[in-house]
Amino acid sequence: MRGASISWPEIERERSRLLKDQNEVPMLDLGAGSQSKARTVAEIAQSALKRPRHARALAGLASYLETAVVLELGTCLGITTAYLGKHATSVTTIEGNPALAGHAEDIWRRLNVQNVTSIVGDFDDVLPSLPPLQYDLIFIDGNHRGAALMRYVNELAPCLSEKGVIVCDDIHWSRDMEAAWDELIQENRWSLRVDFYEWGLLTANPSLAREFHRIRF
Repeated sequence: MRGASISWPEIERERSRLLKDQNEVPMLDLGAGSQSKARTVAEIAQSALKRPRHARALAGLASYLETAVVLELGTCLGITTAYLGKHATSVTTIEGNPALAGHAEDIWRRLNVQNVTSIVGDFDDVLPSLPPLQYDLIFIDGNHRGAALMRYVNELAPCLSEKGVIVCDDIHWSRDMEAAWDELIQENRWSLRVDFYEWGLLTANPSLAREFHRIRF
C-alpha cells in the first residue's frame, strides 16, 4: 500500500455533510469533559474531527508503514477511521458513545469501507477483552486525561508489532496531557519519539536510533 493516494474526496464529502447536520447527539463524559447533555452533529464535527491534513497524514503514515492491523481509541464520527481503513488490512475502533458509533457506521457503509470493526464501550472495559493481536498502528484519540494516556500506552505497548507505532493525539490539550507526554518520551523503551504538536509518535522499532524530534505540523 506504500505510495497509494491519500486523497479521498468522497471522505471529505462526508465531512462536509456532517458539518451541516443539525441533528442532536446525546453526549457521554468518558474523559474529554463534555459540558453539555447534547450537541449537534455539526458542532461535534467542527470541534472533534481531525482536520483534513491531519487525517491524511495519519493515512500517509499507515501507508508508509504498510500497516496491516490498526487499533483506534476514539472513533468519534468515523472520518479518521475511514482514512485509516483505506490504508490498512483491518481497523478495530472503540467508541464510548453509541450514538456517535452509529453515525460512523453509516458513513463507512456509504463509503464502502468494509474492513472496520466497531466496538462500543469504555476503553478501560474493552481493552482487556481485545483479541491478542500485534498492532502496526495504535491511535489514541480519547479521554484526554494524562493519567489515562499513560495507562493506555502502558497497556498497549506490548501489543505493538516490532516496527509498530503509537500515535497519541492532543498531547498539548492541557498541562496534564503535556506532563504525561513529557514522561512518556523520557522512557528508555522508545527509540524514535516525535512531537508533531497535534499528536505525538512513539515507536520501539529496534532498527531506529534513539532520537527525539519536534516538528510543528
